[in-house]
Amino acid sequence: MNIPNFKRQQCQLGKQTTITLLAALFGFLTTFCLHNALTLAGETNLLNRQAKGEHLIAQISSDTAWRQTAAQNIEKYRKGDLTVVVTDANGNPIPNADVRVAMKRHAYSFGSAIDDVLLLSSNNPDGERYRDNVLRLFNEAVSENGLKWDSWENLQLRPQVLEALNWLKNRNLKVRGHSLIWPSWRSSPPELETRYNNTLALQGKAAADDFLRTRTISHITEQVSYLRGQLHDWDVVNEPCDNTDFQTILGQSILVDWYKTADRADPNAVLYVNQNLYESDLKADEYESVIQYLLNNGAPLEGIGIEGHLIDNIPISIPKFISTLDRFAKFNLPIKITEFDAITGDKQLQAEVMRDVMTAVFSHPATVGFLMWGFWDSKHWLNNAPIYDPNWNLKPSGQVYLDLVFNQWWTNTLGKTDANGEYKVRGFLGDYEVTASKNFTSQTVSTTLSRDGRRLTISGIAS
Repeated sequence: MNIPNFKRQQCQLGKQTTITLLAALFGFLTTFCLHNALTLAGETNLLNRQAKGEHLIAQISSDTAWRQTAAQNIEKYRKGDLTVVVTDANGNPIPNADVRVAMKRHAYSFGSAIDDVLLLSSNNPDGERYRDNVLRLFNEAVSENGLKWDSWENLQLRPQVLEALNWLKNRNLKVRGHSLIWPSWRSSPPELETRYNNTLALQGKAAADDFLRTRTISHITEQVSYLRGQLHDWDVVNEPCDNTDFQTILGQSILVDWYKTADRADPNAVLYVNQNLYESDLKADEYESVIQYLLNNGAPLEGIGIEGHLIDNIPISIPKFISTLDRFAKFNLPIKITEFDAITGDKQLQAEVMRDVMTAVFSHPATVGFLMWGFWDSKHWLNNAPIYDPNWNLKPSGQVYLDLVFNQWWTNTLGKTDANGEYKVRGFLGDYEVTASKNFTSQTVSTTLSRDGRRLTISGIAS
């Protein structure tokens, strides 16, 4: 080895690394300042428009045609026929027996993003209330930030998210994984871009591209394998229409490789793509093209996520929204609204948007879930969540949620068996406890109602 040349190379490498780090720091500070300036400007604009009485989300259409169709679809797709047959110990039908049908859990997913820290907090006065509401309001949850790439690789934070996942699973909530790859430098670990640029400068583009490809693949393999069997579904790629740094470097085919890698690491997880659609009319076109590309090229894509952030002056037309769901339903993949919120200072308008969007989503046969991106103002990315204000007061939109999910779309009935010992009800799909009683004898049975219907026999009732 030529020692002087080796030292010279070391010196050059050190200088290059220093320059790169300084450039990265400068870029971060610039972005941070710009972000703050834009945020302040946006908030100022928001307050000015509110002061003028302008609605920040367009009024929901008063057209009733879509509502009638939604009601018909809910009756058709979200309910099933339950027949309860009550008999004595010898199998003889018991007429005029009392029957109570009590719903316990929706089959449809209703959920929220969760703050891991508050969920696990034992010394925060809001922690217990937060946990109680997670269990009371939802049957599915997603860690807001804990499973994102940079958080996952922080080994000091990892035990926290693992404990949060276990807490949710032990209480029978389905858990989503969000997200494996957010394909931009700004949404990935900071060292990724630094190492790519260093490799590019010292070894050339081929070596740098190989580093990026290998690094993304190894990350997916490690994280999905580690959590194998613990998550119901994964957002493998988040916002691919807005974040294209990695595709620009590695080509669109890298998207397919990411899905195949995730599928090998956990074949039972449902693999989603996730994207917001409301910034422009062209976004749906872009998203459709990405999905079609993935499917045409053999990616094991198994679900479509539509975020649902309705912010500032973005208008929403429910009939157009339903047509968008129709458009993506052609792929015959389950659709979830993954990150809903309606950001407006008008609380009544927020409630109207909540009511109509939830109704449109729940009524559409291609959808399987509706998740909001936080439910309490004090743990919401824009401090304007759908359910509670900072003081835990129920918002009008929160009342809408409770009324729809646990009243209008909930089955709780009492009745008596007919001459054949049967009691029939059409109920919302989900888990039930059914109780039959007569003459001081009673039996309670747990059952699940699906679209195919259920015939349930309860025996041992006195005649």
